[in-house]
Amino acid sequence: MADDWVLLISCEHGGNKIPREYSEYVTDEVSGLLNTHRGWDKGALTMAKEISRTENAPLYFTEISRLVVDCNRSINHKNCYGPSFRDLSPETKEQIASDFYFPYRSSVIEGIERLRKMGKKVFHCSFHSFTPVMDGEVRNADFGLLYDPARASEMKWADVFMGKIDEQGFAWKSRRNYPYLGKSDGFTKFLRGKFPAGGYVGFELEFNQRIFQDAAQVSLLKGAVSSLFASLPLSRGH
Repeated sequence: MADDWVLLISCEHGGNKIPREYSEYVTDEVSGLLNTHRGWDKGALTMAKEISRTENAPLYFTEISRLVVDCNRSINHKNCYGPSFRDLSPETKEQIASDFYFPYRSSVIEGIERLRKMGKKVFHCSFHSFTPVMDGEVRNADFGLLYDPARASEMKWADVFMGKIDEQGFAWKSRRNYPYLGKSDGFTKFLRGKFPAGGYVGFELEFNQRIFQDAAQVSLLKGAVSSLFASLPLSRGH
């Protein structure tokens, strides 16, 4: 099944940095959210870097907080800009997008195009994490694999991925399209519209942030996820 499918990794919520030139717009309330799930996906970049290292796969990431601009949202989505920024002038928002949003997304697109020009098919994994409790509801999973079930190529790969999880006795409760739907607004959805299903599949890997509160659990998770990726029928050495 490898069939020239190669891994490309991204992380859209890798940090909670506020660019100095825009710090004046950040309210005390928003500052208080920077270290929460509203500000970034804790642990996501850690996992992305680990798999990039073990698989020798290209990694694209941004550490600008989603409370400034969310690189995983469509530019016209109501939550693309953070609460301190969405009511700013169109000119200021355009500058923010030009500084951070479009350069990041363009770098990923160019990376995919580069691989496709080499005759490769792209297995894109976008790393994320989710808060253990949302609106009073305890999330019922440790790991979620998000994809679009309407795309046969993604469904096929999802079956392989989840099958490997079962084979390896993955110690963390895993679910499909949880805690979000993979077909919802996001960067992978945008990329599905840009590249053919036969040459691009886009998955979001969601890890419960509870895991990242325990260094021993993080170490175990790194090893398990590295083994999981090593078992996937991907083309390597590109």
